[in-house]
Amino acid sequence: MRFLRLMLLMFWPGLTLAQPITITDSRGPQSFDSTPKRVIAGNWMLAEMLLELDIVPVGIADLAGYNKWVVAPEMPETVADIGLRSEPNLEVVIDLKPDLILLSDDGLAMAEHAARIAPVLHFDAYSDKHDNIPAGRKNFRTLAKLFGQERLAEAKLAAMDARLAEQAKTLKEAFGDDIPQVTLIRFLDEKRAVIYGENSPAFAALSALGLSSEIDVPKSKWGVGYRRVRKLGSVTQGKVMYFEPFDQQEQLFDTALWQAMPFVQSKNLSALPAIWSYGGPLTVGRVADAIFDALIP
Repeated sequence: MRFLRLMLLMFWPGLTLAQPITITDSRGPQSFDSTPKRVIAGNWMLAEMLLELDIVPVGIADLAGYNKWVVAPEMPETVADIGLRSEPNLEVVIDLKPDLILLSDDGLAMAEHAARIAPVLHFDAYSDKHDNIPAGRKNFRTLAKLFGQERLAEAKLAAMDARLAEQAKTLKEAFGDDIPQVTLIRFLDEKRAVIYGENSPAFAALSALGLSSEIDVPKSKWGVGYRRVRKLGSVTQGKVMYFEPFDQQEQLFDTALWQAMPFVQSKNLSALPAIWSYGGPLTVGRVADAIFDALIP
């Protein structure tokens, strides 16, 4: 085989023979004879990572939801909606003629069926058995290798890390020893909220900026804890920041209960733009940017 390659290169010096690309997903080594061109993302995190690598998927799950809850990177209009994240429309998937289907976390149950349509990669992104932040960076680098975008991936990770360090320095200079605590939440509805803690990109953003939350949430798969909204009254120090969108905002914010919250009375409540808090590694930077802009207008 080596002799054949040498002979081919001797007579056709401009010829490049492609080597199989082997990467490792949650199930072990996976080989591809060529770089996939028509990729389907089974969830928003995977779609987000593809766009960060300058790869436009042919289809993603719940496109309308992505445009509402994730927003950035912006999804091109050419991308098709394949249906629910938990139950994609297989007819649509087949019609798109994918040469790769990306799945993660709970999507492993779909892998066997999806593999009948196209090669599948599955990634363990969020788990209570590992640190989600380095795991996300590893998955991002793995995808970058498959698509030949390793230099772009490293450049984006390095730029984010440098920005985080500069933001942390600016906050320290601005607040000194009086840097405020920041409790990050997302409303599920007018009665329930998610609090971000250890093992979440949101908490990683806080830590990188030298900040802490007033509510401790221990490490878990998704890095979140759940609270009744009335329990948020225990936050008496620092600031509370919530991620938009919050469709029931008027139903809650006009109530006497909400108006009595200490952080509402002290005007220490801020809205953050829509950011998918279970995204890829660059989510840390997006959350940090939003927090920084809220603290340093």
